[in-house]
Amino acid sequence: MTDWAIYSQSHPLLAQHGLACLGAGQHTGPSPGFGGGRRLSDYAIVFVSSGSGVYRDPFVGTIAVEAPATIQVFPQRPHDYASPRGWTEHWVLCSGATVAAFEGMGVLDRRRPVQPGARLPDELPGRFRSLHDALGRPGWRAAVDASMLTQALLADSVAGRASSTAGEATVAAVQADAALQLDVAARASLAGVSVSTLRDHVREVTGGTPNELVIGTRIDRACGLLASTTLSVQAVAASVGYDDPAYFSRLFTQRVGVGPAEFRKRHRR
Repeated sequence: MTDWAIYSQSHPLLAQHGLACLGAGQHTGPSPGFGGGRRLSDYAIVFVSSGSGVYRDPFVGTIAVEAPATIQVFPQRPHDYASPRGWTEHWVLCSGATVAAFEGMGVLDRRRPVQPGARLPDELPGRFRSLHDALGRPGWRAAVDASMLTQALLADSVAGRASSTAGEATVAAVQADAALQLDVAARASLAGVSVSTLRDHVREVTGGTPNELVIGTRIDRACGLLASTTLSVQAVAASVGYDDPAYFSRLFTQRVGVGPAEFRKRHRR
């Protein structure tokens, strides 16, 4: 496998409002690291598909890296990673509002910069070849292609995150009872976990709080009912857990951008 690295400034609008891919590369063999204290201006994801090494930063200390794994590097965070015995790595450098949103959603997690056991896709080298091609072409289409490939790689980087099965089970339990009027302790009890575990699992899977999960689930169900049934707005509100239709309408408008009646008008078939 031939080592390569390629960089691009991308389109400024992608950097400001979306996701801009600023560079990518691959390396096979020993990697001496960066001497400690390196800081990047942007985000980077490193995919380790074979071999082993270490990751270091002052917040989490030294973490052993065993393939398959991914390393998440955050802007301005001092860090170092190295492989004295050698590994195969692919890396992508990116920036923009969308990447920051992914961090806010929990896709990128500063508390766990090393993601062990990642289910790296078999086509990983092919995806990076496509990324190399896109970064080497001028124009907006190439920049969009590179952006889309990078977003897919960001999703790949957490595909094997530990404890996702338990977290997803907790989230599913909360969603199943979302229409019930319960406090967080009662929701945790129904899900069979402690309140702190409930919060941790919901944060892990959704990036938000249990209350945000309940509201989001209710609004999503309301959208489905408005688009597919002739139930009154009052009946839809009651069905998803709101006894006050006026409050439901205000909340729906805040979350969706239009009121229930207008949403039905736009989406009813």
